[in-house]
Order: sequence, then structure tokens, then C-alpha cells
Amino acid sequence: MPLSHPDPGIARNGGHPGNSITSSPVVSLASFPSTATYVPADAPSRQIPLEKDAEVPIHKLGFEHLTRRLITTYFIYFLCGWGDGVTATVLPTFVKDFNLSYTTVSLLFVSTTFGCLLATALLERFVKFLGRFYPSLDQRTYLPAVPFFHRVSTKDGSAALPGGVGFSLSKARFCSLVFAALLHPIFFIMMGTALNYPEVLLAYCISSVARSFWTGSTNFYVASTPKKPLGVLLGWWCMGSFSAPLVCQTLLAKGIPWRHFYLGSLVLSAIALSMILFAFRPTRNEFLVDRRAALEAMQITSGAPSSEVGRMVEPQSPEQEKISDLPLTRLDAPTPPNTLQRALSMPYEWAFIVFVFIYGGSETVFQGYIVAYLLAQRHFNADTVGYVSSGFWLGMGVARILWGYYCTGLTFTQRKYIIHTCMCIAFSMTMLLWFVDSTIENALSSAVVGLVFGPIFAGTLGLCNDVLPKDVHMVSMAILSAASSVGSAIFPFMTGLISNKDGMKVFAYVTVSQTVAMFSLWVLFPSSPPVRVSGPA
Repeated sequence: MPLSHPDPGIARNGGHPGNSITSSPVVSLASFPSTATYVPADAPSRQIPLEKDAEVPIHKLGFEHLTRRLITTYFIYFLCGWGDGVTATVLPTFVKDFNLSYTTVSLLFVSTTFGCLLATALLERFVKFLGRFYPSLDQRTYLPAVPFFHRVSTKDGSAALPGGVGFSLSKARFCSLVFAALLHPIFFIMMGTALNYPEVLLAYCISSVARSFWTGSTNFYVASTPKKPLGVLLGWWCMGSFSAPLVCQTLLAKGIPWRHFYLGSLVLSAIALSMILFAFRPTRNEFLVDRRAALEAMQITSGAPSSEVGRMVEPQSPEQEKISDLPLTRLDAPTPPNTLQRALSMPYEWAFIVFVFIYGGSETVFQGYIVAYLLAQRHFNADTVGYVSSGFWLGMGVARILWGYYCTGLTFTQRKYIIHTCMCIAFSMTMLLWFVDSTIENALSSAVVGLVFGPIFAGTLGLCNDVLPKDVHMVSMAILSAASSVGSAIFPFMTGLISNKDGMKVFAYVTVSQTVAMFSLWVLFPSSPPVRVSGPA
């Protein structure tokens, strides 16, 4: 999913260190142009002093409670995969219970993508809002720095507002994770009580929004850690997608309604919320470093003073800044460069967009329709066919975990050819699914497709970061994630639409053609990083 706010020292180079997305060790202030700046009327070049105890070693900021936070993040991804991977198993029951056509069923993928795009549009502004705080106050609060919340949380409701608003990355991350943890259980409740198909569509949309907030708040954090275990992180999503079909298929085989699976999953949601509250609650050091970064941004700026003068800030403790004698003025921070426009002006960016668009559609078509294809064309046992979906996700999970551990030792060229080999194998397996009518072989081929699909998306993001300049890495990752999401809606919808007329045999045609298209496009990418020339792209 598109990611909205930078974390310290991001490196995303297919697992390689040293490719920082943002140069700021604490927060990229250019990403938040509304940060207030304080200007004393009588001292146009002075800087507001920082409190002594705010000088926390910055390199420790992202690594406090690292073990428990990584474990929590892995479980969050496991839960995301749990809700996402069971779709193929329950899809035939949706068709039966709600009397659906394949075209109507395909709206499920459109609903999921709509939720993803909605969250993408809202995430950055929402995170900025959640991270607002008053640096002049020596106290932590989980409420955003807006007048209403400030007056509610203080004893004196008529007190004047503190001057200036900063952004706390740790607070924004914590609040967005909690928000998603409260939103995601609504998906399980709605699925467990759904009486009609529109409720199912709405539930999937809500689930997609929650997952987008979770991933948008954790991807950069994990990438900033010393080992950058992004491959392992994506692997845990696949492990959740592997486990859920096993449990759900077992319940269905025993005659237990599919709704009970979703209601029982509320236990996992409660565990996730508890772990987030325990692991990601901002520490005192994080508050101090975020405060220090905000105060450094509130430095003296030459220019014409505004007619709006803020009140003098009263010291809240002996350790606070001595700024009570300075009249304060707000100025806007300089507007950051338009990295989105710069990224979209690069031909390679568009090449990667087309590739991940096809890949996202291919992965979703395969994992979404494989069970329906095997039931319709291969006449699998309805009590065991759901395990094929688990095999696909198990293969993908193993591949992503291995890629996360071992890709750091691979060169650009090696990674490029490994992904090319994966697509060759995927093409061979989809051909076998098309022409070989064998229960064992089809199940094995599905698992192998998952295995070779595993490294493709993470490896593509890594190669994209090697090819494109650093200043567009973050926005480029967001664009590619959005393109993949759009592909995961359009291709399944088209497959369902055609299947209404020609049956599920079109599944084989679609998956084979997609792997051929990906293979052909991948040939056009460079086998070594292009030499960057200074200047505009």
C-alpha cells in the first residue's frame, strides 16, 4: 500500500542497506509544510534553545522496544493475510448462499481495491492530523493538537492555546495502528452477520482500509530497523493467508457455517489490539526527540512579520525552553518539491507501473479463482479443495521469507535474472494447470506458482529503487502499490465477466497470458543499474 510518512533512515533497496529515502534522522519536515515557525520580533536571526534532556541519541529513536514491535508487526501482517487469504476458499459458498454470478462475485475484488485507494487518498492527511502536538507543552497526549481536544484535556477550558504545532512521528504511528486495530474487527463482525452480498462488499472495503492503515504505518518502520526484514514481514502475511484456508476448509468440511470462521477470528483482532497498545505506545525518549525536531523547525526566519502575533509561551517546567519573553509569529514552511510529478515524468517509472499492474492482477486472479477453477474444470472434492489455496500461500510465504534473508547478498543483475527465472517457472506451471487433468499435479503446480510469485513484487520494488533517484523512492513505492491494487481489481473483474459466458476455463487463458506479458516486459528492464546523471530526469 502507498505509504504516507517517512520513518528514520529508511532503506528500501530490495533489502539492501544504504539507500535512504529521507535524509532526516527523525522526521522529514518537507513532508509536512504546515509546521509552524516562530519569529521573535526583536531577534530576526536567533534560534529557540532546545531543552537539555531532549538531546536523546537520535539513532536510538526507531529501535526502542525493537523486538516486541517487530513481533507485533509480524502478527499484524499475519492477521491481514488471515482475512485476505481465505477469500478463495469461501468464494464458492458466496456463490451458493447469495445466488451470485461470476461477474457479481468479481465485485468483491473491486470493493477491496476501492477501499485501498480510499485509504491511500486519506492516509497522509489522517496521519498528519493524528501526529499533531504542541511542542511548547512538556507533556504527552494521544489526542491531536486541535483547540477542541486541548480544551477538553485541560482543567481550564478558557485557557489560551499554546503557540505552534509540531508533528510527532511516533504518536502518529501509534494512533494510526490503534485506529486500524479498532476498524478491522468490524470486517469480521459484518462478515459473521452478513445477510446479503452488499454487506459482504462493504465489509471487504472496510477491511482493505484497515489493512492499508496498518501497512502504511509499519512498512517504513520495519525498513528502518538494522536488518530491514521486509521480506520476512511480507512472508508473515502469506503465513496468515496459508493458515486461514486450512482452518476455514476444516470447518466447512464439518458442516460449520463459514460465518463462524469470521466471528471466531475476532479473538485474533483482540490480540492484535493488545499487542499494539503494549509495543507501540510512544516512549518518553521518542516524545523528546520528536519535540526536539519540531523545535528545530521553529527557528528564526527572516522576512516580513505577520500581523497575527501569538501569545508568549509560559514555561511548563524548569527544563522547558526560555521563550516566554519572545512575541511569536507564524510563518509557513517552504513548500517541498513535487516528487510525484517528477516520478511520473520518468519512463522507467511507467514501465514498472505497467509491470506491477499486470502482476497484481495475475496474483489476485490466481489466488481468487483457483478453487472455483478446480471445482468447475477438475471436479475436485469440495471438502478438500480449499487446501489448494493454502498451498499457494505457503509457497509464497516461504519464498518471501527466504528472499528477505538472502537478497541482501545478491547483485542487481542476479536479482533481475532470478525474477526472470521465477516467471519462466510460473508460465510452465500455469500451462500444466491448463492441460494436465490431475488432482495431485494441479495442487502441486498451484503451490509452485505461489513459491515463484513470492519474490516478484518485493524484488521489483528493490530494482525500481536501484533504477530511480532517491528523492522519488517513497512516492514511487506508493505509485507502484496503487498500480498493483488497480490491477488486482480490473483483471479479476474481467475474468469474472468473461467466465459468465465461457465458464471457468478462461482462468487458464488469463493466467497464462499474464505470465507471458510479465516475462516479455521484464526483458526490457536493464540488467545493471543505469548511470545517473545529475540534473532533472
